[in-house]
Parts: sequence; C-alpha cells; structure tokens
Amino acid sequence: MRRLVAWTAGVVGVAALARLLARRRPRHAPSPPASVQPPVDDHAEALRRKLDETRGTESPEPDEPVTPEPETPKESLEERRARVHAKAQEAIEAMHEEPLS
Repeated sequence: MRRLVAWTAGVVGVAALARLLARRRPRHAPSPPASVQPPVDDHAEALRRKLDETRGTESPEPDEPVTPEPETPKESLEERRARVHAKAQEAIEAMHEEPLS
C-alpha cells in the first residue's frame, strides 16, 4: 500500500511540474517577414530631430582648447586602506557614543 501511495504522489508531482514548466514557456508567435518594416512614427522622428538640434547648440566649439584637469597624485593602496579604516573606526565610535532611544 505504501508503494502505491508513493508512486501516485510521484506521478502527481511530475505532472504538476510538467504543467508548471509548460505555462512558463513563452509561446513564440511567427515572426513577420524580413521585407515588412514597422511603420515609422512621425512623432518619434520629430523628437529625434529636436534632440539633435539641441545637442548641436550646446556642444562646445571645436576651436576652443580644452584644458585637461590637473592630475592629483593617487594615494597608495595601503594609505587608502588606512584612511578608510580610520573613517570606519570613527563611525563605529560615533554609533557607540549615541544614546539608545
């Protein structure tokens, strides 16, 4: 009797899993032929043109020399670790000092 119940439960479980997976699988619609192109949206095209115009007026003149920012000396990895560690220790101490509400 136990084997019959175990087999029945197994079969029901497998059927439920198959059904769940069948629902999750997307049904693919046939793709349209390659020669058919979607219609062009005039509103979208107008917005693209307007965006191109605004980008063109805000761009810097190519004749103006661009001054590069001076490079700051980068700290070594050990210096950065020490700085971050000290900052974390300060934050921990500040949390311990605050009274609990």
